[in-house]
Amino acid sequence: MREHPFFTRDYWVFAAAEYAEPRTAAEVSYLASVLPGGGRVLDLGCGVGRHAHGLARLGFDVVGVDVSEWAVAQAARGPGGFVAADLMAGPWPDFAAVSAVSRVESRASELSVPSETIGVGAHAPPGGPPVGIDPGFDAVVCVQAFGWGSDADQLRLLRRVRSVLKPGGVLVLDHSNATAILRGYQSHAVAEVDGHTFTFERRYDPLTGRSGGEVKVQRPDGSGCVLHDDVRLYHPAEVRSLLERAGFVVAEVSADFKKGAPVTTDSRYVQFVATPRVSALEGHKGAAEGVDLRWAPDEVEFVQPALDRAWAQLTDVPERARRYDVADPYGAKAAPVLQRYFGMFLEPEQVTCGAGATGLLRSLAALATDGFTCTGHPEFALAAAEIGAPEGGSVVVVDRPGVSGEVMGLDELRELEADVVIVDETCAAYLEPHDSAVRLLPHRRGLVVIRSMSKGYCCGGLRVGFALASKDVARRVRGVAAPLAVSALSLDVSLALLGQGDVLRPLRERIRAVKPSFVDVLPEVAPGDPRVPWVRVPASLRGWLAERGLQGKDLGDEIRLSVPLSERRRRAVLG
Repeated sequence: MREHPFFTRDYWVFAAAEYAEPRTAAEVSYLASVLPGGGRVLDLGCGVGRHAHGLARLGFDVVGVDVSEWAVAQAARGPGGFVAADLMAGPWPDFAAVSAVSRVESRASELSVPSETIGVGAHAPPGGPPVGIDPGFDAVVCVQAFGWGSDADQLRLLRRVRSVLKPGGVLVLDHSNATAILRGYQSHAVAEVDGHTFTFERRYDPLTGRSGGEVKVQRPDGSGCVLHDDVRLYHPAEVRSLLERAGFVVAEVSADFKKGAPVTTDSRYVQFVATPRVSALEGHKGAAEGVDLRWAPDEVEFVQPALDRAWAQLTDVPERARRYDVADPYGAKAAPVLQRYFGMFLEPEQVTCGAGATGLLRSLAALATDGFTCTGHPEFALAAAEIGAPEGGSVVVVDRPGVSGEVMGLDELRELEADVVIVDETCAAYLEPHDSAVRLLPHRRGLVVIRSMSKGYCCGGLRVGFALASKDVARRVRGVAAPLAVSALSLDVSLALLGQGDVLRPLRERIRAVKPSFVDVLPEVAPGDPRVPWVRVPASLRGWLAERGLQGKDLGDEIRLSVPLSERRRRAVLG
């Protein structure tokens, strides 16, 4: 059996002394306290299974992965499923099947290992996990296995972790605190363990943050070997930054496996508990049982006549669908229509069309390289994190109206302190056109207002969004937006609809008329602005809603419910 150049059988002789049973028990106790009870757990860098075994005995379904084939063979003697694999290379899609397979091929450096030493359970068919195996994990733990490889490797690893976590899943990432380590760092050291002599010769490079060197091992029989050591030592702030760049939100940080213990410069080990940032798309996955109040499909009844008129205006639809507007790649021709709609002058260069509000927000994240503050659509924060933008900085993103149902006033918006303010007005179709932040474009530098054809107009499938920018930032918006992102036909339909003026007045009147009666039937509710067609209720009402066959959009501590507008939906909800 060929081995990894550092994590060999000899390494584990030394590690066994350091990772004594009392320490392991305390670490397992900590992990159990922050993990979702009884869930599926991926243990990255599991070694000989010291955490995996303990968690498995507590009822967790654990899969352990480690680069050391010898260590994995030892781990497989205890409870849990195990596979030998390079954490960077994977195979990530197959890890979730390990606990249900008996023989898992080793992927560490493409070496062949007797498969019976690696896993437990039933056979895995070629091509991936068996049908019916859930490909996700409720939690991933990584204890004393972070820093092997480059910074780019660690970021790649964290992004792969995010890809295998279920919605609401948790990552527990432990790392050695560089500040504490360097206080007692020794370039030369000798240790005696079970008749073995370990001679450490290493050096810390402050320019790279890496500690590297070699460990000379002399065994009791006189033979020996040399282990090559190279690890990145991180400060806690650096790990937090990597987590955020990988698309995680840090929920909790503790020191030395003591939940809630503050991190200091003396803290030898630091544990981050983080959850993945969630895409807005997650809230609409899965079929609803009963009345689906996650959205409002009945809005279309109040805008259908305008939609019919818009389509009736279009001739030669097949030819429009084929048209390739290379001479107007950002949809500047929309400016006159939008100008009439909002009742204010717009230069063509101030208008940039994109693939809906989501597409535009992901593109605009490129403006946030120096930092961002996002209280709006999660897609912006996801995209900004992916390019390494730190939280807090010169770009502010707000929803108007926000998920709370409240509408930020134009005066408050005008006074926000930021170089660039992006206002997501996807839901501002429920307001009068003159209430839009577009009115601030001549008066507020660095302002970008996002509008779309989704909410109210019920044309989300057209994938049309508009970024309307103040003149000083308009060129930057086009610099990051994708050209030709909207089909000619979709843009033509949208402009034919907007060109009719304010066609959403009947919808607004309906919302004002029926929202109060919906609010009255809810035992506890945050109604928000009377103009918006949704309310929020506390998560404690899940049972009450389920008893009545109602499903809303889960926001964690709250649930958002769309106001039923049609008589059919109102009867189903109100009785």
